[in-house]
Amino acid sequence: MRFALWAVAIVAAAVGLALLLRQSEGYVVIVSAPWRVELSLAVLVACVLAGYLAFHSLMRLGAWIIRIPARVRARRAERARDAARKALNDALLAFFQGRYASAERSAASAMADAESRGVAAIVAARSAHELGRFAEREAFLGQATGAAGVDEARLTTLADLLIAQGKHDEALTVVGELLDADPRNTRALRLRLEAERGLARWAAALASIEALHKAGALGAGEGEGLREEAQLRHLESLAGDGAALAEAWRSLPLASRVAPRFALAGARLHLAAQDRAGAQAIIEAALEQAWEPALVALYADCAGDDALPLIERAEAWLPDHARDAVLLLTLGELCTRQSLWGKAQGYLEASLATQPTPAGHRALADLLDRLGKSQEAGRHRRKSAELAG
Repeated sequence: MRFALWAVAIVAAAVGLALLLRQSEGYVVIVSAPWRVELSLAVLVACVLAGYLAFHSLMRLGAWIIRIPARVRARRAERARDAARKALNDALLAFFQGRYASAERSAASAMADAESRGVAAIVAARSAHELGRFAEREAFLGQATGAAGVDEARLTTLADLLIAQGKHDEALTVVGELLDADPRNTRALRLRLEAERGLARWAAALASIEALHKAGALGAGEGEGLREEAQLRHLESLAGDGAALAEAWRSLPLASRVAPRFALAGARLHLAAQDRAGAQAIIEAALEQAWEPALVALYADCAGDDALPLIERAEAWLPDHARDAVLLLTLGELCTRQSLWGKAQGYLEASLATQPTPAGHRALADLLDRLGKSQEAGRHRRKSAELAG
């Protein structure tokens, strides 16, 4: 629109000037001894306009000539950027195809352009890591330092590669830098969790799991699985330390303490720490919620010098589990510990009648040895060996 208005204005001015000059009878005399030039006003105006146009064209031409080197440099820079972008694209494609040597070469070529240097250096570092060239990996990551907009990506990549290499302590240091900048960085929290699991720092891993849960970065199933693993590993790390183990067990949610998997691990750890009463309480609480033969099989190991309370509790389970071979075997073992030979033999034989097992035959053989019935004991030992085989 503005161009049209200017065109109309220029045409109107030209037409007006032409009409004015056509009607004008004026002239111009230019004297420079010994010459004298006389021109009509129209010719003078035409000469001035032509001179102005020639001068303007010459100035434009000169400016265009002066700018030629800059345009050449700009064109070369653009071609270099295009080549770097193509090399970076080739590097990414090769990396995801698993052609790491080719990816490293292409990424190194793309690093010639400042705009692509940061991303290209990270791709080259990952490729070098996959090839086991760790010194080159560090060199490439060093070249990414200070590149605009990629420092977080560089640190994340470094932490990820250190964890893959098994350098969990160094990875934690790098992750710390990321979390100092953004405590809710979910990728950094995941990397910290991986490093803590690698170092078996289960208490710290639990804290990282809770942080990821609060950030909404864990699905229900994934979060529960990670939490259970960390809790169990934390308990196992306290094996032999009865006081710390008991405190850690009490800190677990009730739902976890009565879950069969946790109860079985907890009972075994308490038994290893010589805390039979603690193991007994764990098994009894868990069996109140759900019947688990593995817990029942462990119950006899909770007996101390006086097994009668455990026998009474186990016999209270009989009405609901009269045909449970594991419960009958456990009662037989408890009665043996209490020197109730007749009851012990009855329970053991009932267990074998329900389901013959190597453990049942072995327990009965031991009892028969005590009773001086070595021939029958030998027969049960052979059956135990046959079933085990």
